Amino acid sequence: MWKNYLKIAFRNLIKNKLYTGINLFGLSVGLGVSILILLFIQYENSFDQFHENEERIGRVLWVGEDEDGTLSQTASAPMAVPHALKENFEEVLGTTHFVDTENLTKIEGGETALLQSASIVGEDFLKIFSFPIIKGDPNPIAGKNTIAITASTATKYFGKEEAIGKILLIQLGPEYQPYKVRDILKDPPKKSSIQFEILMSEQNLSAFIEERQLENWEITYGESYVSMKEGYTLASLEEKVPSLIKSAIGQEDFEEEYYDLDFQPIESVHLNPEVTGGILETTDPQLLWILFSVSIMILLIACINFTTMAIGRSATRAKEVGVRKTMGAAYKQLFGQFMTESFIITILSTLLGVLLAQLLLPVFNSLFEKSLVIAFEPVQILIVCALMLLITFIAGAYPALFLSNLRPIQVLKGNLQMNFGKQNLRKGLVGLQFFISLFLIACTLIMYKQMQQINQYDLGFTKDNIIEVKIPPVPSENFITALENSFKKGERFKLAIKRRKEVENAGLAISTYGNNSWWNAGFADSDGNMFYYRLNFIDTHYAEVLGLQFEQGRNLSEKFPSDSSAFIINEAFVHASKMENPLQDQVGPAGKYNDHRIIGVVKDFHHASLYSKIEPVMMTMNPELALSGINSLNIPGSLGPTLLVKSSSDDFQTLISVLKEEWTQLYPSEPFEYSFFDESIQKQYQADERLGKLVGLSAIIAVIIAALGLFALASLSITGRMKEIGIRKVMGASAYNISLMFNKEFLKITLIGIILAMPFSYWLMNKWLEQFEIKSTPGAGIFIITVTIGVFFTIFIVSLQTVKASLMNPVKSLKEE
Repeated sequence: MWKNYLKIAFRNLIKNKLYTGINLFGLSVGLGVSILILLFIQYENSFDQFHENEERIGRVLWVGEDEDGTLSQTASAPMAVPHALKENFEEVLGTTHFVDTENLTKIEGGETALLQSASIVGEDFLKIFSFPIIKGDPNPIAGKNTIAITASTATKYFGKEEAIGKILLIQLGPEYQPYKVRDILKDPPKKSSIQFEILMSEQNLSAFIEERQLENWEITYGESYVSMKEGYTLASLEEKVPSLIKSAIGQEDFEEEYYDLDFQPIESVHLNPEVTGGILETTDPQLLWILFSVSIMILLIACINFTTMAIGRSATRAKEVGVRKTMGAAYKQLFGQFMTESFIITILSTLLGVLLAQLLLPVFNSLFEKSLVIAFEPVQILIVCALMLLITFIAGAYPALFLSNLRPIQVLKGNLQMNFGKQNLRKGLVGLQFFISLFLIACTLIMYKQMQQINQYDLGFTKDNIIEVKIPPVPSENFITALENSFKKGERFKLAIKRRKEVENAGLAISTYGNNSWWNAGFADSDGNMFYYRLNFIDTHYAEVLGLQFEQGRNLSEKFPSDSSAFIINEAFVHASKMENPLQDQVGPAGKYNDHRIIGVVKDFHHASLYSKIEPVMMTMNPELALSGINSLNIPGSLGPTLLVKSSSDDFQTLISVLKEEWTQLYPSEPFEYSFFDESIQKQYQADERLGKLVGLSAIIAVIIAALGLFALASLSITGRMKEIGIRKVMGASAYNISLMFNKEFLKITLIGIILAMPFSYWLMNKWLEQFEIKSTPGAGIFIITVTIGVFFTIFIVSLQTVKASLMNPVKSLKEE
């Protein structure tokens, strides 16, 4: 029986090449895109699930109260937290810091150093997390001068030589210190939020953070993690934390300000970008939902093509059904026959879809900066099989049911057209196709307009013709000294390059652009309320290079030695602190900031991306003075400054050569790293730019599939009405009249799709735009373009078929009458 089903199915598919080709194209493209998207979603949802007992591992979040009374979470917890948790709660199995640093590193006896990432962790780190040791000691990070490195790091420094016992020189303090390689670890999986290359003991924190600061509950630096013993949960620990915080910071401070600790399960870290201050890469779950919706839409359009064309071909298959039923064929046999045809098309489409996904995978990986592979793992095979069965059922079930239920006498008397003439379901499905296609087009245009506005928006400073040069930090006994020494290193390079004609100006800053760059500080005002602001350490030329506009006062100047203790703030700082005369007022409460002179107020500028509002900003040359008296400090990045170099021309290659030449003369053993300032700013919007590209590509695919479906449907519809067209021609109808008749019919369907797509896309895109502080408003022009595209494709495709049919000799269609 099945052999007969397959034989008839293949015969019908080969006989109807147009029908088969359009279905194969639509379903294979839809499946290919969907496989890539679902592969990406499955990858993003599987982060950090390889750890043993991951449900008992949590990231420590520091909860504080903002100026407006709202509670905010930051992933950067006070340095004292890990040890305090382990010492005070017996249900805690282990705790660890995770502080990511960048240090000059070289092999023993080597001349050239690399700027190398090294992670400082607690001795419980490898007890908490499941990072396998390939070779070495089971407790490799217990000693101050021993390190564990990953297999790829071992290869980078030692090649094929045995790395165990070898020495790496790391400049974690003022001088290079030798660190003995004690262990080789397997590289962290790509599905791990925590990535590292070198692990060293937390005893090394004292190299740049004073001992008293390690027990400080006001300074937050790096991240902290906790693991619970079996039988205990993170939620049970949260209930006990307030008593610990009260005893640590004091009863008075605890009652005046809201402080708390939350514990975020490790498996939820990757998909929670709302937590600020983190050093781990995250993905917005909204992106995954949008991508999932896009894949469903593409598949739905392809399935609709399948269904509508199957229904459209019902007239040609109806006689076959009538004859077979007359010959004794049962309902189950006919249903099985038609479902077999659907299944064959789906299998072929799945094979082509997997091949297409494999071909497009490099492009997809490049777009999202991932390294996905189609490895045919059980989960991936299950996804593909589920898609295949789902499509077979959705696309093939209704046509199979309809054709299998036809009555032989009804068909053989020619009454099928009468009973199924209005074809409301088919028209509804075509309308749904247009709704999805036009919805995606409208979304693409709105996204494009928003990203265009972001690219053209005045940020309040100059971003063009500027190159960023990263200055490696100079580690010292504490981070204030490290900052000062790192700036001196940058000043030396700045003086060298400013003599060159290719350099117009240059300025130093510890932070350049982005919330993960600027330090976050806060102090208690005279009323006891916390005042939070962004802090930056700069030189006298930083404001000049960026072209910051001064609303009041002046810039820092080398002509005035007293400017070493002066401050520049922005308008937002003035408004938030309610200063009446900022050039005469003090910063903060009396007694704490008497030496802080405000000499300038700059107009508000966007120091971070346009997702964020403009915050109060303070800039100074004096780290020690700026940090005196503060109650809160979050240090998000490196202690090495960045030199912003403004080019005197558009010849960047010459400028880069000049900078590299001067750098090599000053620091021959250190790496020269640079980037373009405008590109660094643009990277803030990469996720949404990628999403816009993918939605745009999906819109193009949707339009192509829908257009092919409309082409085939119009062809089938016109073929079924050839006698009507012949009669109308005999009665004097012109090709224009016949084309107009069919266009009206299909344009009604298109307009229904447009009417539904416009408000839905407007509502959904406004939801997407809410994440931006600066946003464009979807205007009438976008929807006019969308309507024009929909109407144009409908008229063009339908007219192409009707004109061809109307030019045929009516005798051919009426010769049997």
